[in-house]
Amino acid sequence: MTIEINAAQARVYDNFIGGDSGFETDRAAGFWIRLQAPDLIAAMQENRAFLSRAVRWLSARGIDRFIDIGSGFPLSPNTHETVLAAHPEGSVVYCDLDPTVGERTRALIAEEPRAAFVPADIREPEAILAQPAVRALIEAGRPVACILAAVLHFVPEEADPARITAVLRDALPAGSHLVISHVASDLPWRPENSPEVLARATEDMHLRSAAQIAGLFEGFELLDPGVVPAAEWHPDAGAVATDFVLPIHGAVGRKA
Repeated sequence: MTIEINAAQARVYDNFIGGDSGFETDRAAGFWIRLQAPDLIAAMQENRAFLSRAVRWLSARGIDRFIDIGSGFPLSPNTHETVLAAHPEGSVVYCDLDPTVGERTRALIAEEPRAAFVPADIREPEAILAQPAVRALIEAGRPVACILAAVLHFVPEEADPARITAVLRDALPAGSHLVISHVASDLPWRPENSPEVLARATEDMHLRSAAQIAGLFEGFELLDPGVVPAAEWHPDAGAVATDFVLPIHGAVGRKA
């Protein structure tokens, strides 16, 4: 049995992590992948958990300004909810290419003046930085956290992901942080995952090794524990270790 997986990345991902967005084709794609490649679902859920931990970790260290590029559909706890709970005068700008993501995000933050949404393509970092909401956040001169969670693996080498992070780095104030999660090429999928379904589900992804992901942090100091499987990046107290590693890396770097 096969199914035509023809669905928007943001909506299928939202289905993976427990959201309620998407059309029937998106839900069908998510259901089929869930059956045939359960570790892909688990990896995307781990990505969301890593993002939440990174935002909490940075907020606890005084970072109160965040740019979340490739933010995807809202799902609590959203970045602005975590940040503003810790820092009521903080600011969060969400950026995404999907217009439906924009509609949902704008509706969520309509009454929150400390959060904004701008349409953005990660492949055009200069355009992102030119957005008034982003420019205002950066030009305040305070450290900013720039989040690239599960987005750079959609950028092929010919689009030069290292250039993207370099452009963002050069624009960020000193003391800013870069957060990256990325599907891994150097961590294996378990045999219970269908190779055919994995290949189809990840055909738009450009998997990279820990060393390649570390290269995207050029000009940043990689903070401990470096580029590691996402579940191993500052796990929550009491987190239950599994007997296998999900193939997604996470890391945070700081600009001196």
